[in-house]
Amino acid sequence: MSQPPVKKLIQNKAIISIAIILAFACLMLAMYGLIQFNLIERVTTLINKNTPTHIFLGLMLVLPLVGVPLSVFIFVLGIKFGIGYGILILEIIMPLHILISYIIARTVRQPIKNFLVKRKNYHIPEIPENKLALFSFLFLAVPVLPYAAKNYVLPLAGVPFRYCMWLNWAIQGTLSIPFVILGKSTADMNLLLFGITLAVLALIFMGLRWLRNWYETL
Repeated sequence: MSQPPVKKLIQNKAIISIAIILAFACLMLAMYGLIQFNLIERVTTLINKNTPTHIFLGLMLVLPLVGVPLSVFIFVLGIKFGIGYGILILEIIMPLHILISYIIARTVRQPIKNFLVKRKNYHIPEIPENKLALFSFLFLAVPVLPYAAKNYVLPLAGVPFRYCMWLNWAIQGTLSIPFVILGKSTADMNLLLFGITLAVLALIFMGLRWLRNWYETL
């Protein structure tokens, strides 16, 4: 005899919720182990174009959450997967980083805040309500803090989810794309594409430098 649809739906939701909680707990445990036992540098040495795909993607999902620069992976993405698939993977994993960081910052706020402020000497800004959008844009676009720190600091500063998630993804996701192309052009020895990408990066760098100078005067 089949179960009523409503009861079956509730059971399915419960199973999915338990699976999500367990996956989140495993991720938190892995992050704790990497930090507590100083394994980050050792694990980072595994990242190269010959790393098996499942290991590479697993490391790319976890390591930037504990402070490993995303740039370690982005350049290799272009070499290993090409431009199209490299950008696709980047734009799938990046919002997962942002979402997980947001959840961690909101659920274990004080330990994360203590770690960033006391051990990393980062400042959690107080942002006026009427400047949330402008501050979030400048904070994400200007290279003041590393990728992981930005993902944690924004929610700790009380910035709404729409800026922490969607604006963050749009800005950092866009700024990361040239590095994927740079990796592929280097692997293919494509000097034309390499030169064009470097020129684009130079323009971006000059624009961000101007933004940073303006940001520091605010």
